Amino acid sequence: MRKRFNLDKVVAVMVGITLFQTIGVAAVTVILLAFPRIRTSKTEFAILFPLALISVTGSMITLSFLRPITKLSTQLDQSKASIENLNRLNLTLRAQRHDFLNHLQVVYSLIDLKSFDEAAQYIEKVYSDIQKINVVLKTQIPAVNAILQAKIQMCESRDIRVVAEIHSTLSDVAIPEWELCRVLGNIIDNSINALQESERAGDKILKIELFESIRHHGFRITNNGPAIPQEIRRKIFEPGFTTRAGKGDGMGLTICRKILSEYGGSLKVESDSEATSFEGLIPRCSDK
Repeated sequence: MRKRFNLDKVVAVMVGITLFQTIGVAAVTVILLAFPRIRTSKTEFAILFPLALISVTGSMITLSFLRPITKLSTQLDQSKASIENLNRLNLTLRAQRHDFLNHLQVVYSLIDLKSFDEAAQYIEKVYSDIQKINVVLKTQIPAVNAILQAKIQMCESRDIRVVAEIHSTLSDVAIPEWELCRVLGNIIDNSINALQESERAGDKILKIELFESIRHHGFRITNNGPAIPQEIRRKIFEPGFTTRAGKGDGMGLTICRKILSEYGGSLKVESDSEATSFEGLIPRCSDK
């Protein structure tokens, strides 16, 4: 069996090599300063120049590899998360299929007992549960379907009502699926956090919309949590900016906007006393 490629170890080794080279140059410099007898201009040049050249070259090589390796590591992490979400969605679908016969038996028995109102109520409840799954299975990207289902289940466990309106198949969206999942996951998580921290009375509602136009695919994530003040909205996409002291690094929304920009897309926020919405647009492949 092939051993699994560990990117974290590769990055650590490359950084370690660079540090070793730097320490080596520093050590030789200290030795030359501590022992003046061996110091001559020729000696210093003959020793330090090759070491410095090796150190600089090694550092440049390390830096040139770090960025693509880091990006690949992020992609692998997101792919792993997508697989986990797909597995959960698969288990949910299998559970529904397993329960379907039981539901039919219950409905049959209620009708046989002439309990028509109870049968109708039971069918309505079962249909509602099935629709929660079907509503997110409309895109042609399984990973997106899976992450939406995972977030909906997360909301249900936290007493947040979800309204999902999926009007796009994302068939030709000009962004890799793992990047799109990363964006959607971050923004939905932010909305869930806002709702959990909200002190507003009444239902907590999260609305997920996917839509499309002639030139773009788009999404809109809306929550009825507290409004975001204008001065915060102006800074909300800045690196490191966060209103959740000690609960985040303030990079999530920055990364989301950066990802969408790389593929010709955009991300904006609108907020008032009624709701806060994050809307993203992504070109179709033909218009990228």
